[in-house]
Amino acid sequence: MNKSNKKIKKDELARISDVGKLGIASVLDLGSNSVKLVNYKINTYNNYKPYHQESVRLKLSEGLDLGILKEDYIVKTIETLKLFRNIVDFEDVNYVISVATSAIRDAKNRFEIIERINKETKFDFTILSEHDEAVFSYTGAIRSLRIPSVLFFDIGGGSLEIVFAQDFEIKKVISLPLGALKLTQMFSEDKGFETTNYYDMEKHIFKILPTKEELGILNHEDLVLVGVGGVLRALGKYDQRSKNYPLSKLHNYEISYDSLETISKKIRSLSVDKITKIESIGSGRADTVRSGNLVIIQIMKKLGFNKLTISAHGLSEGTLALSLQYPKEFENQSITYSNIKDIIYLSSQIEELSESVEDLVRLMFSMNLLSDHERFLLAFALTQIDKLWSFRNIDNVLYSIMDDDSSLSHRDQLIAALALIYSKKKKKADPLILKFENILEMNDKKLIKKISSIVSLCDIFHKTCAKINAISKSSNSIELSIFPKTSIFPEVLLHQACERLEIALDISVNSNIIYQKSVTDSGPIHIV
Repeated sequence: MNKSNKKIKKDELARISDVGKLGIASVLDLGSNSVKLVNYKINTYNNYKPYHQESVRLKLSEGLDLGILKEDYIVKTIETLKLFRNIVDFEDVNYVISVATSAIRDAKNRFEIIERINKETKFDFTILSEHDEAVFSYTGAIRSLRIPSVLFFDIGGGSLEIVFAQDFEIKKVISLPLGALKLTQMFSEDKGFETTNYYDMEKHIFKILPTKEELGILNHEDLVLVGVGGVLRALGKYDQRSKNYPLSKLHNYEISYDSLETISKKIRSLSVDKITKIESIGSGRADTVRSGNLVIIQIMKKLGFNKLTISAHGLSEGTLALSLQYPKEFENQSITYSNIKDIIYLSSQIEELSESVEDLVRLMFSMNLLSDHERFLLAFALTQIDKLWSFRNIDNVLYSIMDDDSSLSHRDQLIAALALIYSKKKKKADPLILKFENILEMNDKKLIKKISSIVSLCDIFHKTCAKINAISKSSNSIELSIFPKTSIFPEVLLHQACERLEIALDISVNSNIIYQKSVTDSGPIHIV
């Protein structure tokens, strides 16, 4: 995890506060294969959570005739956008941003199309350049994943965008005519896409893709391959179903080169009709999933990656973040790499722990009771602690945490969520640990118990707002001085929590409760 000591400036805080007041925002993405509408709930600190999504396949790239988009495709687009306008108006959306990519960008009559769309639907589309499409999509993915050094790609219907970044600094941006729908059209020998020359397609893709030298990649060791796109999401779902993966979650899911090769062999000879019947792929990607898979395989083969990370965030999230945070720059199409780096940084701001709890965690770390990774998981779990009180059914704590797209791996999110549940209901946590045993590792149950014991103690301080002073007089003991704000304090719960901590960390924990002196008291009351 890459962390920065950079402080948010006052003007940045003001912008974030203003963004949070918007409430709801919509992003429309008019691409070569489909048009997508996503509605987001906006929180402070530039965080957005999608709550409604609509997608309609238009296949606009099929409608390009000598560079002119045909009338029937324009009409179909406008009719779909009228439906989206109804949804946006019905939801009373405060902020709408609309972008068009490859197919509209390539159309010679693009300005006429955009003007007609605006006149009939009131949506004001911005046509993104190839460069902006690439870096906006990169922004959406990396502001959520927060991986410093990546080779990022976005495979759409008409084009493939690639961004190479090191330590969040963008080094290279390229756009290639290797969209899944475009390739299917180029190499299909019939209109139904039933017969396709995959051998020639593979050679064509491999030839056009850049080499590591052309991308400027010198050090491959810390580089993570990250991808977005509808085809990749379909492949991820297919892989998860084939492996009986226990989570319905694609963001931050890793898929291997071998898995993609296996999928390619299984579906290459299938008809479009048979692929349509595969639930994880469906009709929306049936005719493009084979060519899209080939592109991804060739990227991994040519650039030497044996796995990739799927992001559920991309162009829509990046566009929303940048347009809200930098409205003037977005309107003038002058977004800089510095703006993008700042957006990614701002997304890493999380709720801070109370000073007392932070001091206790820091003490445990200094005593080598917690590793750096364990401390990070604990900090994440503690920021989610309010969810323990939000649901009557504690199982929903797990689903609520796992529903959030995080920079944490699925395993780490599970550990944090299960630790919270374990701190409250051990009997509920045990069957869940078994349920996810093919994601968790051998020693994770011990780690869950360890984190949960610290969570139990910190939960008491969190709820009571008590101040604590934690010191260590030896390598295997902790002394806690606790200063409750009122005369009521859960002393029995504290005793139990300290016992759990002693067992989990194999240390001695002594607590000293010091009630504040009242008007009638002759002095503070001490309870050991």
